[in-house]
Amino acid sequence: MEILSKKRCIIGEGPIWNEFEHKLYHVNGYEKEICIIDMENKEMYVHKLPFSVAAIGFSKDGRMLGSCQDGAYYINEDGTRESMYNCLQYEISYGNDAKVGPDGRFYIGTLSKKRAGVGTEVDGKLYSIDKNGNVKILLDRLILSNGFDWSMDEKRFYHTDSDTEIIKEYQFDKQSGEISFTGRSIEVPGVDGFTIDQNDMLYVACWEQGHIAVVDTWNMEINKYIPVPAKIPASCGFAGNDMGQLVVVTATFGTDLETDVNAGFTYCCELGVKGRKPYLFG
Repeated sequence: MEILSKKRCIIGEGPIWNEFEHKLYHVNGYEKEICIIDMENKEMYVHKLPFSVAAIGFSKDGRMLGSCQDGAYYINEDGTRESMYNCLQYEISYGNDAKVGPDGRFYIGTLSKKRAGVGTEVDGKLYSIDKNGNVKILLDRLILSNGFDWSMDEKRFYHTDSDTEIIKEYQFDKQSGEISFTGRSIEVPGVDGFTIDQNDMLYVACWEQGHIAVVDTWNMEINKYIPVPAKIPASCGFAGNDMGQLVVVTATFGTDLETDVNAGFTYCCELGVKGRKPYLFG
């Protein structure tokens, strides 16, 4: 692992490659920041916002999408935002991890009121939003909807409710966007954000475990661990012009900086495998 940036994030989230700009984006949600990194010269620009963002994506026309505490938005360069759906018709609260899917929809998971500390309800959900603003609930009664991604053939979908520490596999219908549980799952202690490579291996950031777990989705087994020089890997994603670098974002949240000296930094490494360019909304 090589240090890509020494900016300490409270919780680094959602690293995503922007193919329009050939730059890496990731979120520092607690600081209301989006970090933009030129990976060739390791220069970083920090875009400050008047609201927090948990994860981002991009549309086919280059607009930024954001998962926020009070819903899903288009985020403008001037720091303003526009809702992606009719807020009077749909209510999305405590947005967490989010990605654009192979069907061009924006998928956003939420925290339950229990996890957010504002009630006892286990009402976290996984939603999809299409280009016309239609919202669909795909999963319900989640504590903390977190990492997810799609297989290379776009027929399978992997998702975790992090409080269960289990990744579940679903059949995915690209036309309808519907998912159905296959009955296959795997326990991964500390499971947080994750990504997938061209061989259908999941790279799972493991909170407080100091490593990335590599899951073989064909056998639903962990086949190795990749050490991270920080205690709290929070998410990971492939990046670079050839999508050949694995980027890992980490957290300082709840850790001891005297012993966890690299906490909050952003890392990258080359593993001899490649990821897939992020899907675009619309």
